[in-house]
Amino acid sequence: MSESKGKLELFTLPGKGRAEAIRMMLVFVDKKFTDTRLTIEQWKIKRQLSNYGNDQKLPMMLVNDKRVIFGATEISRFVALNFSLYGVSSSEQEEINKVIDDLEKINVALTPIIRATLTKSYEQRKELWNVFKVDTLFPPLTKYDERLANKMFLVGSRISWADIALIEMLTRFREIYDSFYLAHFDNLRVRLL
Repeated sequence: MSESKGKLELFTLPGKGRAEAIRMMLVFVDKKFTDTRLTIEQWKIKRQLSNYGNDQKLPMMLVNDKRVIFGATEISRFVALNFSLYGVSSSEQEEINKVIDDLEKINVALTPIIRATLTKSYEQRKELWNVFKVDTLFPPLTKYDERLANKMFLVGSRISWADIALIEMLTRFREIYDSFYLAHFDNLRVRLL
């Protein structure tokens, strides 16, 4: 059985996070899947019972009750490849990979802000966010905003993993950190309306 026609189960922590882009892709391609959200304690038990290593973290996807894929990027790549969201040529796939690499760098740079949020250091979070916006976030957003001035999609002539991942990240940042940060980016902002 083709993996695109098989059973998919996505395991994540409760709430929104980077796995949201995976959900968005699966919904976009109209692929039914089981969306299992586990607490950290439930994940520890499942990880032990399933003999996954202690270093394995959510999200995780179970494909046809056999194949296990860990990590938001790896799962997203699997979905993109199997559901025609990874471009129509190797050059488009390379462009998509560049966008995903940019977004990964942004997400990694967000770590201090997440820590400040978790420790309820809201003043520190505000300061970190303001530096992050200018130094890390705005340069790639400027590039993508300019790219989208004359075209509908980031890569190629149809929606791809890159578009969905960018929209998910922009939405998450708007909801969690700053509802006004996109004010300078007309072409990105209209995609979230």
